[in-house]
Amino acid sequence: MGIIVRFIVKSILEKKFRAFIIVFSIAISAALFFACSGLSGTITSMYENQIKMQTGEADIIIQPDEDSPSGTFKIKPEPIDGVSYITGSIAASGSYKLSEDQSEKYNIKTENLIVRGFNIEELDKLNPVNFSQVARNKDFEGNFVILSKIFADKYGYNVGDRIDIKINGRDRILTVYGISRPTGVFQHNPQSDTMTAVMPMDTIASIRNVRGRVQTAFVVLEEGVDIKSAIDTLEKLYPRYRVSEPFSAEELRQYMQFIVVPMFMMTSMVLFISIFIIYSTFKVITTERLPVIGTFRSIGATRKMTDVVLIGESLTYGIAGGIAGDILGIGVLYLIAKIMAADPYNGQMNVSIKFGIGHLAASFLLAICVALISSWRPISKASKIPIKDLVLNNTEIKSKNKKWKKYAGIIMLLISSSLPLVAPKSLALLINVVSLLISTVAVVMCVPYITRIFLKLFERFYGNFFGNEGILAVKNLNGNKNILNNISLLAIGISTLLMINTISSSVGIEVLNAYKDWNFDIMVSLYNSDRNTEQVLRSVDGVYGTYGAYESWDGVDVKDANYTIRYLQGVDIKRYRDYVTFRLQGKLDADETFKLLDEGRNIMVANMAKEKLGLKVGDSLTLEMKSGDKTYKVIGFYDSIMSNGSNAVISQKYYKMDMKQQEISNFFIKTSKNPDEVLSSIQDKFTRRGMFGDTIDSMEKKNYESNNQFMIILQAFSVIAMLIGIFGVFNNYMISFMERKRSIAMMRSIGLSKRQTLKMIMIEALTGGCIGGVVGIIGGTLMLLSVPNLMQSIDIPIAIHYSMNFFISALVGGIIIAVLASISPALKTSKLNIIEAIKYE
Repeated sequence: MGIIVRFIVKSILEKKFRAFIIVFSIAISAALFFACSGLSGTITSMYENQIKMQTGEADIIIQPDEDSPSGTFKIKPEPIDGVSYITGSIAASGSYKLSEDQSEKYNIKTENLIVRGFNIEELDKLNPVNFSQVARNKDFEGNFVILSKIFADKYGYNVGDRIDIKINGRDRILTVYGISRPTGVFQHNPQSDTMTAVMPMDTIASIRNVRGRVQTAFVVLEEGVDIKSAIDTLEKLYPRYRVSEPFSAEELRQYMQFIVVPMFMMTSMVLFISIFIIYSTFKVITTERLPVIGTFRSIGATRKMTDVVLIGESLTYGIAGGIAGDILGIGVLYLIAKIMAADPYNGQMNVSIKFGIGHLAASFLLAICVALISSWRPISKASKIPIKDLVLNNTEIKSKNKKWKKYAGIIMLLISSSLPLVAPKSLALLINVVSLLISTVAVVMCVPYITRIFLKLFERFYGNFFGNEGILAVKNLNGNKNILNNISLLAIGISTLLMINTISSSVGIEVLNAYKDWNFDIMVSLYNSDRNTEQVLRSVDGVYGTYGAYESWDGVDVKDANYTIRYLQGVDIKRYRDYVTFRLQGKLDADETFKLLDEGRNIMVANMAKEKLGLKVGDSLTLEMKSGDKTYKVIGFYDSIMSNGSNAVISQKYYKMDMKQQEISNFFIKTSKNPDEVLSSIQDKFTRRGMFGDTIDSMEKKNYESNNQFMIILQAFSVIAMLIGIFGVFNNYMISFMERKRSIAMMRSIGLSKRQTLKMIMIEALTGGCIGGVVGIIGGTLMLLSVPNLMQSIDIPIAIHYSMNFFISALVGGIIIAVLASISPALKTSKLNIIEAIKYE
C-alpha cells in the first residue's frame, strides 16, 4: 500500500499543470459559491452601516408625512418602557456664496448646504462627531457652526473663522466651532450637490420659529427590546406621524433577490463546467495509470486498495481546492462588495464583508463533493477492468449507443420551455431558475446528435474542399467523446457569455429607451411648488417649456392584492404627452383613452403591473389613497419600465382629490440652451428654497452606471466560466491525443505524412470549434428565451434585444479557442515515434 501511495504522490508532483487544472476548477467553484452565499449579509451590512452614518444608534425614526398636522412636533417628556432615550433634530436649507475667484475655479456660484440643528451632548450619544479641529472651553450655542472637513478644506476655513451662510433666505454671520471629518452626519455623497453643516438646535429652531419642536426624532431602545412592539407603542403616542425603522428590510430583501439569484445561477454554470473538467481530467489520470494499476493488481493489490488510493487522490484535490476556494472566496466577496459599494445614487459606501464559519464550511464541503462526484465514474470504470486486460493493455471500454439521451434531451427542452408558462406565482422564481439549468443540461445531452447532423453536412463539402484529410477528420470526430466534451464545454461557456452580454446590452437599450421617452431636458423638485412657482421657472433664461407633474414615488397599495403600485402619476391629459412619449398597448386610440381619464376614476396600468395583478380592460382596482379607498376602472395598458414596471396613470383632477395633494411634485423642463447651464440658473433663482434638480442626461448616466455595476459582476462570472471551459478544452485535446496515439501512428505507418496529420487535426479543431460555437448560440438563445420570465419573477421587466455581432463573436470565438487548443497536440503528433505509439494503448 505504501508503494502505491508513494507512486501516486510522485505522479501528482510530476503532472503539475494537470493538478493545477483540477484544483483551479474546484477552487473557483467553491470561491464563487462562498461569495454568493455571503453576499446577502455583506450588502445588507453595508447598507445598514451607510444608513447608520446618518441615524447613528437610532433603532426607530419618527418623522412627519403627508397626513401629519405639522412638519414639526414636540418630543413627549414622559419615559417610555423599553426606550433608552429620544433625541431630535431640525433642519434648514442654506447656501454659501463663493467669491469670484472660487466661482471661476469651481464653475458654481453657490454651495448648497443642509444645516442641521442638534443638541451637541445628545448628538455625541447618538452619532458622535469625528472632529479634526474643535474649539476649546466653549459651549456649542448661539451662532456657532460645525463644518465638514471637505467644505473647510475646499474654501479655506479653520476653527474661529467667521463665515457668511444664507439660512432660509437670510444672511447669517457664523463662527466656526469645529471641523468634522466626513463621517456620521457629515458623510458626503459625491453625487449630491449639498453638504452638511451642524448648528445648535435652539438656534435653528429660532430661525425657523419652531422653538421646542423637532423635525425628526431618533429613538434608541434598551437592549433586547422588540422593535415592532416599540413601534406600536410610539405610534399611539405620535399618531399621524410616521414611525418606522431607519431602513426597509423588505425593500432590501427584494434588492438582494435581484443580485443574489442571477449570481447563484452563474455559479451553477461554473460548477457544471468544473465537474466536466474534473471528470475528463480523471479520465486521463486513470488512463495513464492503467498499466501500473495492472502491475500492482498482479502482485497482490486488491481493487479496493487501488480504488481507495485514487479516491484519496481525488479527496486531496478536493481539500486543496476547498482551502484555496475559501481564501479566494473572501477575495471575490470583497471585490463584489467593492464594486457594489460605488453607488451612483448614494455615494461610496464603506466596504466591509460579512461571513461566518458556516459559509467557509459549506464552501469547503462543496469542493470535496465536486472532487469526489466528478472523479467517481472514471475510477469506477478503471476498477471494473479485469487483471488480464490490464496486463495485456486490452483496456478499451466499449460504450453502447445510448439513444435514450437524445429523447431525454428533447423532453428536457420541452419541460424547460413549458414550465415557466404554467408556474404558480409563488414558485415562479425557483421554477424559472431550474428551467434555465435544465435547458443547459438538455443542450449538452443533445450535443452528440447535433454533432452528427453537422458532420453529415460537412462530410461531402470537406471531401471536395480539404480532400481525404477532411473526410478523415470528419470520421475521427464522429463518436469521439473527448471532442464531444470539448463541444459541450465550448457550448456552455459560449452560451453563458452570450446570455450575459445580451442581457447587459438589453438593459442598456431599455434604460436608453426609457429616458428617450422623456421629451424634456431637466427635472426639478421645489418645496411648496404651485402654479406661481411654475411661472417663475418659465422666466429663467433658457427655459421654454414646463410641465407640473403630480406624482407619488412612495407607493400606493392595491387593496386585497398584496401589491404596491410604486409610481403613480396624475396627468394633465392635454399636455402630458408633449413631455412624455406614451406607448399605449393594443389598438386603443390614445386621444380617446386619455379623455376617459378625466371622465371618472379611470386608470391605465403598466404591462408589468398588469401581469402581476392579472388585469384586463374593464376590471376594477381599489387603491388605498390618502383620502381613503378609491375604486378605479382599468381602461388600458402601456409599456413602461419606470419603477421596474410598477406604475400607473390617473387623471390629475382625481389625483389631487384622492391623494390630498395640491403641491406640484416635479417640474419637467424643456430648454433652449445647454441643460447644465439652465439648471445652474434655476439653482441660482431658487437659492432660498429647498430644491433638487438634475438633467435627464445625468439621470440616465447614473442609472446606467448603477445597472452596469451588477452587469460587470455577472460578466466577470461568465468570463470565469468561459476561462474554466477553455482549460477544459485544452485538457480534452491532450486526452484525445493520448487515446489516439496508436490509431494516428497506424495511419502514419501506411502513408499519412506529418503535414497531412497536422492538416487533419486542424480541420478537426476547426470543425469542433464551429459546432461548439453553433451549439453555444443555440444554448444561449434557449437561455435567453427563459430570461424575461425569470426577470419578471423578481419584478424586473426586460425585453431581450438580440445582436448579430454577439452571435458572430460566439461562433468565431469557439473556432479560435478550439484551433489554439489543438496546436500543442498537433505538434506533439508530428514528432510521434510510430513504433512506440503503435505499442501504446
